[in-house]
Formats: sequence, C-alpha cells, structure tokens
Amino acid sequence: MTPLLRMAALVVAALTVSASAFAQSSSTLASPAIVVNPDGSETLGTLPTGNLPLPVGSPTSITVDFNDLAPEQVVAPDRYLTLGLRIEIGPSSTTSGVVEGSLTAVPCDGTRSIKTEPFIGPSFLLRFPHGVTSVSLDAGDTGPSDSDLIIVKAYSDDALETLIDTDIGSLAQGAPTGCVRLSVQATDITLIKAVEITSEGVYVLSSNSPSGVSSYPNSIFVDNVTFAPAP
Repeated sequence: MTPLLRMAALVVAALTVSASAFAQSSSTLASPAIVVNPDGSETLGTLPTGNLPLPVGSPTSITVDFNDLAPEQVVAPDRYLTLGLRIEIGPSSTTSGVVEGSLTAVPCDGTRSIKTEPFIGPSFLLRFPHGVTSVSLDAGDTGPSDSDLIIVKAYSDDALETLIDTDIGSLAQGAPTGCVRLSVQATDITLIKAVEITSEGVYVLSSNSPSGVSSYPNSIFVDNVTFAPAP
C-alpha cells in the first residue's frame, strides 16, 4: 500500500471511531427539568432525553398535597404562588379566619390537609393568577359527624362575578371519616381564575323540634388540589 493510500485508510478509520463515540454519548445526554420540592420551591434537575413521561409538576398537571405543612401551621396566601396557586379565605365566610395545616393526618388520604381556623365559618378561596383549564380537589370531614353539602364554584374573573362551572358533593350525617372528589372545568373561551369551596353542615339531633337541628357552615378539610395550567 502506498503512503497516500495508507493515510487515507487511517483517516477513514478515525472518522468511523469518532462517529461511533458521538452516537454513544448523545444517547445518554440529559436535559434540564424543573423539579418541584415538597415546600413548593423549584430546583433545576435533569432527565434523560427521549420519549419519557413528563416530570411531576409539569405544566400538564400540578398537584398540591399540603404534606409540606406542619400541624396547625398557618398557610401564607402566596406559599404556593410559584406553582400558580394562591390560597385565601373566601367571601362566603360567615366569620374571618386563616387557612392552616390540619392537626392530624386526616381525612382524605391519611396525610396532611388544610382547614380553616376557626374550623366553622370561613370558606376557602383558591386563586390561579395565570388561569387554568381545570381544577380537582378532595373535600371532606372527620366522622361520624354532621351532614355536609360541599359546593365548588369556578369563576373566570378575580372579582368572582362570572360563574362558569359548579360541582357538588355530599357526606351523610354519621358517615365515617372521608372525602369526596370534586372537579370544575373551564369553557372553550374562558379560563378558571378563582375557585371558592363552601359547605353547609347540618346535624339533626331531633327531627321533631327546630331546636334539635344545629348548623355548621364551612366546616370541612381540603386536600390534593390538582390543576391544569393554561397551555
């Protein structure tokens, strides 16, 4: 083999080895991904490239389970704002109050949930500053207890003037500890900007006398708030 042919063969071999190494290394490259921590903060993590499921907390669906809260820890309205959620006391409240973590890990799935303080009177208001296409949540009570009629209303504006969807669930008097799953949807032309959660609690001690009926408005727990950000 002449020196010129020998040099050409070496060049071809070197290019073949380089291409093979590049192909192997490119298959293991990682792409950045946002990872949501339990406290609601976000950090930059990595995911392998390829056709893999989206990470938890991706824009397709975000769930706030409140497991980062301590018992009776007051929830600042902006605690979960980086996720697109703000939590307030609602306008349908019969008294003022604050939102806080539940004292014990009840009632929806055996983990921390949120409640109001005082427990009876204040309603929940969830705001979504950027708008969302759907909202689902668990709401319930410890039992056996009063009957609860739980109402979730979705609005397309911050002033709560335009109601676009409603869902209603109920727990019978004497029912064991538990929750119902409620959901509301945006329309084709409007997004959900706010959701208020209220309840009508009634305990009937005696059906023969009005004095045997007690009312407990807005006395529920809320957990596992899941929402889909606007695309």
